[in-house]
Amino acid sequence: MEENLCYRCKQNISGKYKDISFTYLEMTVKTFKNGFTCEQCSKQLWIEGFENNARDFIKISKSGKPTVNWPHYHSFFSKGRFSDRKTTLHSILVDLGIFSLKPKGNWEIVADGPIGLNPRVFLLYLYFTNKKDAIEFAKLEFSRTLYGWEIRHIGEVIEKKEVLKA
Repeated sequence: MEENLCYRCKQNISGKYKDISFTYLEMTVKTFKNGFTCEQCSKQLWIEGFENNARDFIKISKSGKPTVNWPHYHSFFSKGRFSDRKTTLHSILVDLGIFSLKPKGNWEIVADGPIGLNPRVFLLYLYFTNKKDAIEFAKLEFSRTLYGWEIRHIGEVIEKKEVLKA
């Protein structure tokens, strides 16, 4: 089996696709390492992405718990621009555990219809892992809307494989 060198540093073995976890600025980061970079370069790429796209949106407590500056997020993105930066920021917020791709146990904002109002990254719907974040985001984004909306906590999810085997 041939092992490939990291495309970035050209020194270390890139290895397989896998989830990695590390600490940066006292924050726990859980992210995905692709099969083209070594683990060290993957960490460095994440740090560069954080510093270039997320640093001014995130406050870090002394305990290392990251929180989003939602008013800054709202004012920065309210004009509908900066889509690349927003996509990168959302991916970082998933890696920090502020958003989740999984609905169960998390929070969503839903308009009449029901129409999901949570942020999205590409076509993926993001769920708030913290009730306080969902409330603050909803107040900033939807307080002036004429339509009704509510925040829901998702307690049960039946996945496709469970439905089909029943």
